[in-house]
Amino acid sequence: MKKLFKDWNQFEIGLLLFDIMAILISSVIGKSKILVVLTSLAGVICVLLQAKGKILSQFVGMIEVILYSILSYQNHYYGEIIIYVLVVFPMYVYGVFSWITHRNEETDTVESNEISKKEWGILAFASVVGFVLLYCVLKYFNTSQLMISSLSMVTSLMATYLITRRSKYSFIFYIGNDIILILLWGIPILQGEFYLVPVLVENIVLLLNDSYGLKNWNENI
Repeated sequence: MKKLFKDWNQFEIGLLLFDIMAILISSVIGKSKILVVLTSLAGVICVLLQAKGKILSQFVGMIEVILYSILSYQNHYYGEIIIYVLVVFPMYVYGVFSWITHRNEETDTVESNEISKKEWGILAFASVVGFVLLYCVLKYFNTSQLMISSLSMVTSLMATYLITRRSKYSFIFYIGNDIILILLWGIPILQGEFYLVPVLVENIVLLLNDSYGLKNWNENI
């Protein structure tokens, strides 16, 4: 544990403690189930580790995908399940090998990678096609919050792909995804499902963490 935090500055440690306290306090207020709390904690820890460029983040991400998929099933967000299980989870598996084989021995962090213009073009085309296909699939499954859920999956896929490719631009898509997810989970809370408050708080905290991640990767990775 001491080795894990040896290169963390006071701000980063404070941010981690703030993340955990925000989730725990909101879970008490919302009288949340343990699954909601664990999903939220895994999510914020994963993102902060990614912001630090730590390989451990990819393993924590796989755990968060499993928990989030179960939670999404319970709330009828079937599109989230399809994407997270069939696409996001395999991406994290690939990310483990990608990050391990591009590890900076001196700083014990991943080495950043530049995305070519050709790859950006392919990603842009794939995201448009993916959105249309996902929208149709989610509509068939009568998914809640269809448009928001479709946008959430596309931005999540783009962000996850780019983070496995070790690109700092992944955090731009993560920030966009955080904003969309705040809407996605905020709607049922406004309808009275207050036990989901930690999930909303998680995404607000993730927005803060991803913003820091973009700054840190620009300056230090």
